[in-house]
Amino acid sequence: MPNARITFVALTTLLLGVASSIFAATVHSVDSESTPPSAPMPPLPDSVENANTATNQVIVITAAPLPKYRVATNDSGTLVELPPEKAPFTVDTLTEDFIRERNVTDLDQLLSLQPGIYQGGKTMMSRNAGTYTIRGFGRNEILMGGVPLAGGAAIYMDPSLLERIDIVKGPVGGAYGAQTTNSTMTDMGGSGGSILLTPKQASFEEEFHDFMIRASYSRASGSRMKFVADVNRINDDGTVAVRLPLAYEWREPGWAPSGARHGTMFSATPSLSWQITERLIAGVDLFYQYSDQPAYQGIRTQYGKPYLSGWDDTYTEPGDRMKFMTFGGTLRLDGYLTDWLKTRTRASYFQTHTDYRYRGPFSNKGFPNRGLYEWAAGDRISRNLYLGQDFIFEFNTGDVEHKLLTGINLFNKRNNGKGAFSAAGPVDLDTLEATNESQIKFGLQAQDVMEWRGVALLAGIRADWHDSVNHAHAWTYSPRFGLSYDILEEGKAFLYANASITENPNFNYKATPNNTGTGRGDYLDTTWRAVQKEVGIRVNPVGRLWASAALFWIDQSNAPTLVAGNGPDDGYYTSDGKTSSRGFEFTLSGDITENWSIYAAYAYSHYVDRNSGLHFARYPANAISLWTSYKAPWFYDAVFGFGMRWRDEWMMTFRGAPAGEDQCVKSLITFDASIDFPISETLSFGLSLRNLFDTRGIESARNLQAFANDGRTFEIFMRWRF
Repeated sequence: MPNARITFVALTTLLLGVASSIFAATVHSVDSESTPPSAPMPPLPDSVENANTATNQVIVITAAPLPKYRVATNDSGTLVELPPEKAPFTVDTLTEDFIRERNVTDLDQLLSLQPGIYQGGKTMMSRNAGTYTIRGFGRNEILMGGVPLAGGAAIYMDPSLLERIDIVKGPVGGAYGAQTTNSTMTDMGGSGGSILLTPKQASFEEEFHDFMIRASYSRASGSRMKFVADVNRINDDGTVAVRLPLAYEWREPGWAPSGARHGTMFSATPSLSWQITERLIAGVDLFYQYSDQPAYQGIRTQYGKPYLSGWDDTYTEPGDRMKFMTFGGTLRLDGYLTDWLKTRTRASYFQTHTDYRYRGPFSNKGFPNRGLYEWAAGDRISRNLYLGQDFIFEFNTGDVEHKLLTGINLFNKRNNGKGAFSAAGPVDLDTLEATNESQIKFGLQAQDVMEWRGVALLAGIRADWHDSVNHAHAWTYSPRFGLSYDILEEGKAFLYANASITENPNFNYKATPNNTGTGRGDYLDTTWRAVQKEVGIRVNPVGRLWASAALFWIDQSNAPTLVAGNGPDDGYYTSDGKTSSRGFEFTLSGDITENWSIYAAYAYSHYVDRNSGLHFARYPANAISLWTSYKAPWFYDAVFGFGMRWRDEWMMTFRGAPAGEDQCVKSLITFDASIDFPISETLSFGLSLRNLFDTRGIESARNLQAFANDGRTFEIFMRWRF
């Protein structure tokens, strides 16, 4: 029973890690009363009072205020805390201030504002729902606290529940392991990157109550009412903190058919942190989200305009609904066991139940000759379990500082339920046979970050053992290397470069025409591979503003290629697929002055199928995004915001190939503006106008079902914080 042995080893390692962490930290806290530490300590908070025993003076150390659009340190992508300018990989960070000022309704809308980030339709009715295209490669997962969220529900998450979003660029197998999407068919996940969500956690810094009411109206997207609360409390001795961020939304979509019931969504991320010792913190972060919305699957378009409909029409019927419920959480243990040893322990479980029934436009070629409509229904449950233990050793060898990480983890994904599409009429779920899918991934990891005289070198490798529902087994290996160099030796300009490999097995792709599904020989036993090479530069031109530019090359090989048939159910595959993506990215982020912040980004990518030589803009080849905010001292400290977004033309696809010249998507440009006016020290009032000039176009597409962007949207909100 290899699965049982793997699970037992992982559980035993996890429990031993937790036990040793608590014991070692408790013993050290006693020893440290008589022996002060001499090795590196955890970073000091922004304000720390230290008693000077020689003079009995109290010295107050106050750090510089953090930039609104930039973080001081980050472990996303690197797995250990580093200033973002030193990281040898590209990571775009969206801070809490940036998320709040953008006034978006959900995570998908926020990510759609980022150049080079795309997804195939805002829908739960796809096995790849909730995954995104990054650097030209699709099906990259969303992780919460480093753990994949089940069932794709993250696209509807309320961003007000998040502290930060990190978009890690390039193959991520060396950091987070080869990814598995919502189906056990691994589908090249993680070739382009990953999106990491950091939920708001209980804080020991201050107690606060934060409430917001927001209302918006658009002729296209309809009316929305939202209530958001965020409360943080600390016990009397400062050892336990509890936080409750939650959001409730009521909406009536403008496209919903007459008689359709309104939609509601409730989400919450309760969090508790316990300061076991000065160096060790335990906690639990929970997540719950429930949504019941009118179903929607887009419209058909031709030459970039609606075909047989308007931008805001719908093919759905009044009773069509889309429901899902996600719940779960993470147990965590973080801190220093000694002056030189840090622990990071995680145990997570997430479950999503999806229930949908709808009628939409026919998604294949031949419309309308083969029919106007496509019906779909599904009832599925997805479960993700994760156990992980990392140890980080901090030490010096001569003048070289080391952060050596070793880790072990276990990930189990399970999907079961029913679902189907039909062009003949409504789907009867009672006539379908339920499917059960599962995949286990057991990972081992080693990595060292070495710093010496302005040089930071990262070298690491991750090995993953995979087991699928068909009892196919495989080992994959994902090494990576990265280098950054402070070229001016003043912390103002850094050159960086990296090379990485991500591998993943081609599970569940049929290898024979007469596949019976009864033996391992019926499926591919090969492993696909993505290789990235990247070079870049980061410069601090003024204040706390940073500019970065990067060139990247990604080559993917051994990918499944359809030989005959129409798809996974009646076709078979070889592992001959070869694709490439080349591109350039530029980002300007941070504070120009104390009152003026900016986030600007540009992305260019060129994707090529190297087998056929076919290359076309399957996603916008060029994209620009800008958002800037200015706090006006001369106008009662009101904060003015302005933004724009532009996307190049691109081609809709069907099974990876161009759907035809008539299925093109026109370029799209929109402008946004906002003002946040403080009424008092605790109360503020705001107005915003999104898509100022009411520019309409295609936002995303699944096959030939196009999802339109929102039209001009008026919004008003009030925030009370005390």
